[in-house]
Amino acid sequence: MFLVRLIYCSTQAGVGDADIEAILDRSRANNSLDGITGTLVYDGMHFLQILEGSRRAVSQRFIVISNDKRHKNIEIMDMSPIRERRFPAWTMQYVGGTDLDQEIVSTYSAGGFDPRRMINMDGVVDMIWRLAQ
Repeated sequence: MFLVRLIYCSTQAGVGDADIEAILDRSRANNSLDGITGTLVYDGMHFLQILEGSRRAVSQRFIVISNDKRHKNIEIMDMSPIRERRFPAWTMQYVGGTDLDQEIVSTYSAGGFDPRRMINMDGVVDMIWRLAQ
């Protein structure tokens, strides 16, 4: 199977804790069915997400995400072919709130957690991996 990794960011549009739980519940169920894995990072303002899977499944999932009214200013940061998944065990890992380790974030982004200022996609993947551990 031809695998891709999609990295996107967006700004939340009126999202509360119940919305995050709903997003995670639905994502985990749908991603499991579609063979998608990844991680969602949320700091209360910005979403940063990695999705891994077949090009078709990831592209279709991104269409759904981009039409979700809980996101605004959505931007694809990168979509690249990959040989293997970096997040194979997680249908949707979540990092947010107190789990968002600012020391790790500052290693990759001097201005704090602002996905639009992160330009090194390998660094973004590494940062998310470290945050999710």
